[in-house]
Amino acid sequence: MPRITRALTNTEVSRAKSKDKIYYLQDGNGLRLKILTSGTKTWYFEYIKPYTDKPDSYRIGRYPAISLSEARSVREECIKLLAKNIDPKQHFKNKDDIEKKKLANDFKSVFDEWLPTKNYSQGTLDKMQNYIDEVLAVIGNMPVSEITVPDLMQVLRPVEEQEYFTKLQKMRTMISHVMTHAIATGRATDNPALHLKGVFKTGEVTHNPAILDESRIKDLVREIDIYSGHFVTRQALKFLMLMFSRPGEVRHLKWSDIDFGKKVWNYTPNKTKHTTQIEMVTPLSEQALLILEQMKGYRQSEFVFPSVISTLKPLSTSTFNQALRRMGFDGSEQTSHGFRAMARTLLEEKFRYDYRMIEMQLGHKVRDANGRAYNRVQWLDDRREMMQAWADYLDELKGKTKPS
Repeated sequence: MPRITRALTNTEVSRAKSKDKIYYLQDGNGLRLKILTSGTKTWYFEYIKPYTDKPDSYRIGRYPAISLSEARSVREECIKLLAKNIDPKQHFKNKDDIEKKKLANDFKSVFDEWLPTKNYSQGTLDKMQNYIDEVLAVIGNMPVSEITVPDLMQVLRPVEEQEYFTKLQKMRTMISHVMTHAIATGRATDNPALHLKGVFKTGEVTHNPAILDESRIKDLVREIDIYSGHFVTRQALKFLMLMFSRPGEVRHLKWSDIDFGKKVWNYTPNKTKHTTQIEMVTPLSEQALLILEQMKGYRQSEFVFPSVISTLKPLSTSTFNQALRRMGFDGSEQTSHGFRAMARTLLEEKFRYDYRMIEMQLGHKVRDANGRAYNRVQWLDDRREMMQAWADYLDELKGKTKPS
C-alpha cells in the first residue's frame, strides 16, 4: 500500500527550525519545503520529466514570500502541465524570459536606445523634455509590441484639446521614430503612429513673426545698433540680422568655423544635419567681418559670442528674443527666427534675387530641374554680392554708409 503523506499546516511551516543538516518537510504530490542550516526555507516541486522519465525539481520560491497556499497553487498548475506532457520548469522559464523581454522592450527602453542615435544638441533635448515626459508617463512602461492606436490617442488627444498643435505633431513624429527603431531591431511589427495621419486638428499655420514694413525695419535696425544691453548680445543680434541664419547657428558659431582669408563661414546646420546633410559655405559681408574683428579681443572662448556667465558656453537660447522684447518688439511682431523671413521676402521682392539662391543661403536644400541638389559652394560669388547688398541696405536704414 503506497505511503500517504500528511499535508502540512501553516503552523508547522512557520515553526520549522534549522538543524545541523538540510532537511525537508513533505506536503505531498511533489511539494516539499527545504530547510537549510541557516534557517532559509524554500518550496520545491519534485516531478518526473515528460518523455525522458528522469526526476527533476522546480524551485517555486522562498517562504514566507511564497505562502503554503500559494505553493500549493503552483503545484496544481505543475500537475496540469505534466498531464499535457509539458515540463513545468521549462514552461515557467519560458514565461519568465517573455516577461523579461517585455520589460526590456518597453517604450522607454527603446526610446532610451533610440535617442542617442539622433545626436541632438542639449538645447534641442531641453526643448523636447516637456513632451518626452508626457509620452513616457502614459506609454513608457508598455511593451512596444503591444502599443496600439488607442494607446497613442490617449497620449495625444489631451494635447489636441489644449490646441498645442505644433507640440502634438512633434510628439507624434517622435513616437513614430521610436516605433520605427523598434521594428528595425525586431521588437515590434507595426508602427501605430503611422495610422494617426489626418486624425487630429492641425490649427492655423503660423510662422515666426517678422517685420516687413520698411519704416518699422528701420526702427528695428536702429534699436539694435544702440541697444544698451550686454555687448555680446548686441553684436550677436547685429550679426544675426546680417546673416539671417538660424539663431542657434549664430549662438554656437565658433572661431574655427570662420575662414578670414576666404571671408566665409563654414558649418553644417544642426537642424538639418541628419536629413539634408547640407554643408554651408556662406560668404561674409564687410559688416559681418567687422563684427567678428570687434569680437576677437573681447574674451577668450571657442565661441564667437560666448555666454555672459561662462566662456565655455554660447549665449543662451532666450537671449535674442528677450533683447527684442526690451527694445519694444514683442513676440507677435518680431522674433529672432523672423529675421530669416524678413530677408527671404525682401531679397526676392525688393532686390529681385533668384529665390533658389536665397533658399540656399537660408540653408535649405535646393534642386535643379533634373532633381539634383545644388552643391554647397553653388553661386558663391553671386551670394557674396547678395549678402553685401543686404548688409548695405541695413546700413542705409540706420543712416550709415558702406564700410570703407
